Amino acid sequence: MKNTKTILTLLTGAWLATAAYGQVEVTITGSTSFRAITIDRSAALFDPGSLVAVTNDASTGLITYSGTASNAVPSLHNTPVKIRLSFSGSASGMLAVKNQTPVSTAEAPGVNTNKVPDLALTDVFPGSATPPIASSAFDPDVQVGVIPFVYVKNNGLTGIANITREQAVLLMTASGVGGMPATFLGGSSPNPVYMIGRDSGSGTRITVEKDLRFVGTPILWGTNGAGAYVQQNPPGYSSGGLERNVIAAKSDAIGYLGRADLAAISGAASAISYEGVPYSPANVQTGSYALWGYEHIFNRVNGLSANQAAIKTALVNAITDPTFQTSNPLYTVSFEALNLMHVGRGADGGDIFSLDF
Repeated sequence: MKNTKTILTLLTGAWLATAAYGQVEVTITGSTSFRAITIDRSAALFDPGSLVAVTNDASTGLITYSGTASNAVPSLHNTPVKIRLSFSGSASGMLAVKNQTPVSTAEAPGVNTNKVPDLALTDVFPGSATPPIASSAFDPDVQVGVIPFVYVKNNGLTGIANITREQAVLLMTASGVGGMPATFLGGSSPNPVYMIGRDSGSGTRITVEKDLRFVGTPILWGTNGAGAYVQQNPPGYSSGGLERNVIAAKSDAIGYLGRADLAAISGAASAISYEGVPYSPANVQTGSYALWGYEHIFNRVNGLSANQAAIKTALVNAITDPTFQTSNPLYTVSFEALNLMHVGRGADGGDIFSLDF
């Protein structure tokens, strides 16, 4: 009987050890604007010398990391960890997490496999998606960054230095042939300006339209193979890179961009003030500049195991680390540090409130 008890004890201990050290997998999807940051911060969670990467598409971030993460998540000890990255956009990422829709992930070099995502990075609140997603589908919101946007005009539009909210709303549906002349915005030319923007699934477009409190479908312009303007249907470009290229190439173009996209065309285009306030980190941080939103990370309600939740917490801490957000170019070239914000807002385009009083 004693031997039997001893054997049972050993078997139980072995089972517990296996359970404790079974592999933990987390699949992350969502926002392309935070893609480079999520890739970098995910890799940083792994112990030195343990990281193995499978990269099946570096340009889109189709990457899977494997190794141990005992330094970042001490409770995991030597448990193998696998983080799968597959970026699909803010709204589609939230929907994939909510509906448990599989996304393509890297399994082995040149081989992909579909996995249900656990986490979604998103540039917008769930209620701003089309159609709106109930926030009750997710655990409480965790904000990991602040994303500012700027109105940008081609340098050929001389005299334009500012746009008001009312002008920006009107511009959404009144640019192009027979529409708003540059003089309406303070410019020197009587010819029309052409509004360039993003597609309806873009977090950039959603945030800007919410900040403007614009409701409806904008009229946006693009160019054809010959470089001539064409009205887009459906309106908007699928990336900031495509939008910025048109703004840079056309002397009568205006649009909205993130900071990094503006920097890429700084020789041909420049930012203008919004409501009389120029963009600057300080103006965002104190609430005088209103064109900004949050980067969020979401998971389904009760959708994570304890170990997965621990990895999420470690990732959030790595992204929001003040040193990273104030000194690493991956973050600083495009975003504002959370710890320096003196204001907040409870929804995309919501009223700005103080965090200090």
